[in-house]
Amino acid sequence: MRIVAFVHQKGGTGKTTLAIGTAIALAETGARVLLVDADVQGTASEWGSRWGQRWNVVCRSQMQPIIHEQTARFERMFDWMIVDGPPTVSDMTASIFKAADGVLIPIRPSLPDIWALESLAALHERLTSEGNAGTVFVVWNQVVDPPTEGMVAQVSAMAWPVSPRLIPWDAAWMQLMEGAPVPDDSGKYLRALATGILS
Repeated sequence: MRIVAFVHQKGGTGKTTLAIGTAIALAETGARVLLVDADVQGTASEWGSRWGQRWNVVCRSQMQPIIHEQTARFERMFDWMIVDGPPTVSDMTASIFKAADGVLIPIRPSLPDIWALESLAALHERLTSEGNAGTVFVVWNQVVDPPTEGMVAQVSAMAWPVSPRLIPWDAAWMQLMEGAPVPDDSGKYLRALATGILS
């Protein structure tokens, strides 16, 4: 089972939407997909209770920071575990970093989103030094106007790979919560991100 997580300390960056979209995109290939909701807001769980069966995505809520201890029990049942992380740097975030093979960090072209990366970077660096963290990849998300050169430079300073493709803001993303498919060709892109971060 391959494990990909979506995390960011800042709320509103699109973690949940991209986690759901990635789960749908992978399930469309026939993969067995588990979507783990580790955010107390419970949006992914609510989506799963309404639409998970439609898209062949199994959704589970996990509010205790033990995700890294629970992965083995799902290994034979699923091909993918997609984790929707909370908007915090906490024990739960550390558990997700430890569990995930790859972590995708969505950011908007917004300085507060970028500033909040510093705490995540410090946590990831500590866990990496202990041998307990997967690969990190940054994705520009909800883009209306592209990031400025200054924004790009600040993100590049984190020394994490950054996706060259920007995910544009699109009203169709909101329709995921109504059971709609992933907009346009974004499904292919999300599948490529999920598999690419593990290669």
